[in-house]
Amino acid sequence: MPLIMMSGFPASGKTTRANQIRDFFNSKIAELSPTDPRVARLKLHVVSDGGLGVSKEVYREARPEKDARATFYGAVKRLLSADDIVIADGMNYIKGYRYQLHCESKALLTPSCVIYVGTPAEKCKEWNAAKGSEKREGGEETGGEGKGDSWEAYAPDVLDNLIFRYEEPNGMTRWDSPLFVVPWMDEDIPGEEIWNAMVNNEAVKPHLATVLKPAAEANYLQILDKTTQDVVSAVLDYQKTNGAGGSVKISEASTTIELPANHVGLAQLQRIRRQFISFNRQHTAERTRLKSMFVEYLNKELE
Repeated sequence: MPLIMMSGFPASGKTTRANQIRDFFNSKIAELSPTDPRVARLKLHVVSDGGLGVSKEVYREARPEKDARATFYGAVKRLLSADDIVIADGMNYIKGYRYQLHCESKALLTPSCVIYVGTPAEKCKEWNAAKGSEKREGGEETGGEGKGDSWEAYAPDVLDNLIFRYEEPNGMTRWDSPLFVVPWMDEDIPGEEIWNAMVNNEAVKPHLATVLKPAAEANYLQILDKTTQDVVSAVLDYQKTNGAGGSVKISEASTTIELPANHVGLAQLQRIRRQFISFNRQHTAERTRLKSMFVEYLNKELE
């Protein structure tokens, strides 16, 4: 049965998303098993570095990392079968490695997909630093990557190196397709769409929040830059006239910006803007949706 490959920057929240998919699939299996013998036979497995006893320190040097990938690959290969759904909860950040995993599922005539957890590098570093601080202080094990699970922080230099080497999934290639993009600020995963694509073998319908669009307008980056700057300028102009707090209506946006009680400075707005651009520079959203997407992103960041 299907292979679900998680992918994203280290400390991006992949394990949290993998657990959401696991819970959704288990609920679907429990719901449909009484009336569907095919579903009743399904078993779900999650393969992760932590579950295999692989330390984050293996990513510091090439040889240990290669051995760790081989261990992960072997565990996935052993579990794949006609009645087993495997969630490969790793970075899977090398496109050639994702291709190898795709070929394993293809050899068994079973589908595969990639779940790209879209979290900006700055947010990953923030979550990773918070986790490292909790570990040093003996705090409870919670964090960005796998909330509620024991999770080891990356050394900052290892984290930077892995982010630099990350090879983003491309929905136009067969081994990264179907590709589901889950933005970090979304609370839920597109569970029904993943289930339909992997278990019911339904074609994935294009959806802005979950599927990477294949082509960009020639001046997409310029449009992205100007659109986000216009929103920032609107917020600054509003605060000059009205002070802190309140709702800012943005033309062509489907929602308003809800400002906090304290004043929001230019530096904070530009930092949020840079994060949004960094996340969306490779993702070709429809031009008419950009303002709404940035407004939603701002509201999440300003909560």
